[in-house]
Amino acid sequence: MAVIPPDGLNASSLIAAKGAELKFWIIKTNESAEKKVLNVSGTVETLRSNLAAYYGFDLTINPRVETINVPTVDESIRDRQWADLVTLGVEWKETIKAGKRFKLLEPVLDTSKHSVESILSMDQDQPNLLNEETVVHASPISLNPTSASLGSVANHSEPGLRTFTSLSVHNMTPSSEILSTKPTQSTSVSMSSSAPSKQNTSAVQREASILDDISTVIAGLQRCEGLRQVIEQIELGQVQSIRDRYGPSEPGRRGTAHPSWPKYSNLVSKRERIHRVLTQDFAGDKDRFFNFFTVSASSSKKRKRQTEPSAPTEHFRSFRKIVEAIPWCENDISVERQNAEYFDSTGEFSKVEWGNRWGSRNSWEIWRELGKERYDKKGESKD
Repeated sequence: MAVIPPDGLNASSLIAAKGAELKFWIIKTNESAEKKVLNVSGTVETLRSNLAAYYGFDLTINPRVETINVPTVDESIRDRQWADLVTLGVEWKETIKAGKRFKLLEPVLDTSKHSVESILSMDQDQPNLLNEETVVHASPISLNPTSASLGSVANHSEPGLRTFTSLSVHNMTPSSEILSTKPTQSTSVSMSSSAPSKQNTSAVQREASILDDISTVIAGLQRCEGLRQVIEQIELGQVQSIRDRYGPSEPGRRGTAHPSWPKYSNLVSKRERIHRVLTQDFAGDKDRFFNFFTVSASSSKKRKRQTEPSAPTEHFRSFRKIVEAIPWCENDISVERQNAEYFDSTGEFSKVEWGNRWGSRNSWEIWRELGKERYDKKGESKD
């Protein structure tokens, strides 16, 4: 059974693909297969040949790339103009056959107030604004009239405008030339570059606002080092906002992360780990959590002269030190659980025996009672 390649992947695109594109398609291929069928490491040629072999592409034949002739804006406008003129010519011809006078536009004068004879007399006194030759041979109407032509129209009197809109008085003979004349390439259409639309501008402004907000959050995370402030940052969603913005879209897949993620991953992961200590080891009990990691003020701070009385200041162990100590605590507790006093009659670890020994104390509290608590590699418990 043939394997269906991802969208956009074919022999032609595979031949032209660079390293990043090849790796992207390999990732998509592995995701589609729900297992690792291709390796993302290797030279560009290796990656290309592996993809070609997997999907059965023949790279020795340069496939013909079908091009779609999408009309340009100018061509589209010109085609619509000539289509309108063809329709106009048909109507013109049918009107003459019926013995009627052809009108481009309905008269704007109220014939109840002005007789037809007076209108005809008035129109005959005006110069022809549009004659038969103009209609038959003119290029499609320009969409960019010059200031001179605009001024010419503006200078016409109302009777002159009436002459333009009541072309029925002119003897227009239908001509088949209007139906057979092909569009020319001289259509005048001015496509000046326009300023960004309000919608695009708003989108850019929103994106800039988001980036400003994210930058503010990141700066706040980098400034705040206190344990209580770090927990607040987590609970306010500030840390999660950085992960959502830059982190992997799929957990555990670094390749799906924003290129800037390596700069912020350590900042985010340390705060997430300290929050897990609160929610898992201390079951979300903040009083118990903060009391455990409270340390006495240093003697230098005690000797600091204060000009006015102030409220007692909290002194917590550095959250970075706590994060560094997490694997040490876990390892020491794991070693302790191997003691025979916690085994049952079958020689397996017994939660009952562990509970009899330690009660409701968590791993950190047990670690402290065992005398193994430390927050640096030398084994000292001080910051």
